[in-house]
Amino acid sequence: MYCLEQPGLVWNGLFPVPAGMTQECPRSASYRQEVREGLTRVEQYRLTGWQPLALMEPLKRAGYVLLEDELRGRNNYSVFLGRSVPAELFYTAVQEGKDTVITLSGK
Repeated sequence: MYCLEQPGLVWNGLFPVPAGMTQECPRSASYRQEVREGLTRVEQYRLTGWQPLALMEPLKRAGYVLLEDELRGRNNYSVFLGRSVPAELFYTAVQEGKDTVITLSGK
């Protein structure tokens, strides 16, 4: 998968992918190009049910803090996280059918 530097680990080695999640890469051609050019990093995780906060606690334990809620909606959740300001990581969760797809992106 083009977007995973370390398969089986979240955000290039912070912690193992939690049980029940599968890793995938966005299908977007623009994401693929940006990752290949080193302009951005992106990782994606899929799990069953609506669980938009599934990676928040492990990320907090890894030292990331919530810097700004961007959007909380019925079928989406987006926030900026970081270990310092400005935010280093964009976390977004969207509902796709019965699944939650969480995307982490940043530099």
